[in-house]
Amino acid sequence: MWKVLNRILICLFIGIGIWYFYDQLSMQVYDRLLIGLAIIPVLLGPWIIKKLFHYEMCELLKFCYYLFALLGLILGSVLKFYQAFPGFDKFVHFLSGIITSIVALIFLKKSNTNKKKTPLWFQMLFIILFTLGVASIWEFFEYFCDNITGGDAQYVAATGVDDTMNDMLIAFAGGILFNLYYAYQMCKAKRNKIELLEKCF
Repeated sequence: MWKVLNRILICLFIGIGIWYFYDQLSMQVYDRLLIGLAIIPVLLGPWIIKKLFHYEMCELLKFCYYLFALLGLILGSVLKFYQAFPGFDKFVHFLSGIITSIVALIFLKKSNTNKKKTPLWFQMLFIILFTLGVASIWEFFEYFCDNITGGDAQYVAATGVDDTMNDMLIAFAGGILFNLYYAYQMCKAKRNKIELLEKCF
């Protein structure tokens, strides 16, 4: 049953995506085309997860994923439910927190190859930070789309979030830089400076 429902949702995504592009191009409205383009990586999400993390999502989990994408991307952004129904945006973001928490838990279980029990506090911290990370990446995507297309998905003019987004981007860049350094020290460096740093803790 779930497999059939997933195929229906995929066909729905494709149909709405084609209509949306035709509608926007026919009206010569180009500032929201990137939102339509986002349908492609969203549809490929389960396949990307399988290739990157070697994890095959069950059909029920795929259904939850596609249903959330339908609410957030298709109804919210493409069909403008965010503007039409106050509170819809908050509902979708709350739902995203639940779904990304489940995904974080899966990553935890799959990465624990030595079968040792991970402390509960670490699991909870990882799930919260993972959820915040996914939410931040989505906000980055909206911010970049607004700057490229001239749109205002984040209501920058009304809320003045430019400084906040720039601060988040800079902090995110610092985190990426540290993680690259960490990976190099742990895997390639002859003398592991991270271990020296840990002795100071």
